Amino acid sequence: MRARRASVPVGALLLSSIAACAPSGETAAGSARSAPAAVSVRSFGALRAIMHEGQTGPAVRIGDVVPGPHAFGVGALSELRGEVTVVDDAIWTSYARDDGTLDVRPAGAEEQAALFVVASVARWQEATLDADVPDGQIDARIEALLRERGIDAEDAVPVQVRGSFRDLSWHVIDGRKLAPGGGHADHVRASVSGTLPAAEGTLVGFFSKRHHGVFTHMGSNTHFHVVLPERPLMGHVDSVTLARGARVLLPAR
Repeated sequence: MRARRASVPVGALLLSSIAACAPSGETAAGSARSAPAAVSVRSFGALRAIMHEGQTGPAVRIGDVVPGPHAFGVGALSELRGEVTVVDDAIWTSYARDDGTLDVRPAGAEEQAALFVVASVARWQEATLDADVPDGQIDARIEALLRERGIDAEDAVPVQVRGSFRDLSWHVIDGRKLAPGGGHADHVRASVSGTLPAAEGTLVGFFSKRHHGVFTHMGSNTHFHVVLPERPLMGHVDSVTLARGARVLLPAR
């Protein structure tokens, strides 16, 4: 069952959700010795099971793991009906319409996901990028920031990025158009997708070197969703360049 439409503009609600989880401003590099992130990352379902075994049924009811409190999460809805992003306990869903546009709306706790990754983060620390980070260098840049701040890069870690992006490619899955047994390319084709040369907003996601085929695609250490409140747009990130001046948010220890 889908949640009833909100009576206030979706963009305003998205913007207020993001503003409510502003970072603490803590920028200390921390100790040189790596320590585990002060959060526990939980995942439900797996990409390999969805793509290779057709397991698109519910893996978790969102309301069973949100609120955290201060939960942040990303995933795909059951039966691949769309995408889900959680920003500080606010559950947002994005569905593909028949005309190729998006239906972005707040969702109730009864919504279910075939894939969902979630963590509770009460406080964030931030680092401002001093140069553009092209898509192929994002994993390495985030890992370097984790190590600089003494966070164990072998752990799964929630990450946000706020600010300006370039060459943003995104999609929202539409399971109605997906034939059984399709791979990642088939999933992208069975989607509403788009590209933006420039955008301002937030990425919500996770870094992990140990979850390829679980919640990151093979060969990638990150899984991000983009939230652009002014459009509004919410979807899975296929590629993006992080612009100089963007802020990377990591859990505060």
